Amino acid sequence: MLSKDFKQNKDTLPFIPVTIGVSERQGRTDRPNGFDVHQFLWVIGGEGIFTAEGNTVKLTDGHGFFSRKNVPHCYQSSGGAFDTMWVTFQNGEYLLDYYHVGDSFFFDVPGFLTASTKHLMEMCSRSSSRAILSAHGYAWAAELLDALFQKPLSGSEKVTLFLQHNYDKPLTLSTIAEHAGMDRFSLCRSYAKDTGETVMQALKKIRMQKAKDFLRYSSYSVEQIGKICGYESSSYFIKVFREDTNCTPLQYRLNRWQQNSV
Repeated sequence: MLSKDFKQNKDTLPFIPVTIGVSERQGRTDRPNGFDVHQFLWVIGGEGIFTAEGNTVKLTDGHGFFSRKNVPHCYQSSGGAFDTMWVTFQNGEYLLDYYHVGDSFFFDVPGFLTASTKHLMEMCSRSSSRAILSAHGYAWAAELLDALFQKPLSGSEKVTLFLQHNYDKPLTLSTIAEHAGMDRFSLCRSYAKDTGETVMQALKKIRMQKAKDFLRYSSYSVEQIGKICGYESSSYFIKVFREDTNCTPLQYRLNRWQQNSV
């Protein structure tokens, strides 16, 4: 349920996450007049039969369905139980139009979607700022739509995307180069030429931004956030964070809390 002030801001904010969740043993759903929100829904277990705009498709684990609001559709189990995960939202029409998204479509679930949705769920549960919730939701949708409708990526763009989706792992140049299909020297040279920074500088920037997000919008400890962001040693995480921000993670969290309370 949206709060009153959230409803009042729904026409001015670019993207409003409404519900996010998992449904085990998904029941039959019939919406002859559509839904009053846009929705992404995908199967995470079993299989279901989805119908929209005259198309009926059987979806199994790793496949999903999108519908704009007010588009008639229905879905049900194909026999046994099936489980789903979903995100519904208001507004976002400009983003949908930018990617030329129609009234509905079926899609293959990108490998990062479950993790990014859990992150969105965490951010939404921890923040009371409507504008920040809108920003997180918009970023989530943009990443998903970009993966589904993106133009061909350059080699450096693929590397950056790999870093964004795997920043929580103990990545090395060798690991990244192997993923990119080139040797370490070629990777470093081409990435620096295309982006103006080294691969490891880009990885550090991504990790630091993620760490700042978790410090501001979650209750995880500094040690937990360090591990989530790919640092096994909490002391090394604190050292790197201090170099980047001129303060410790705890100081950063305290400063942000004080700013939000003003």
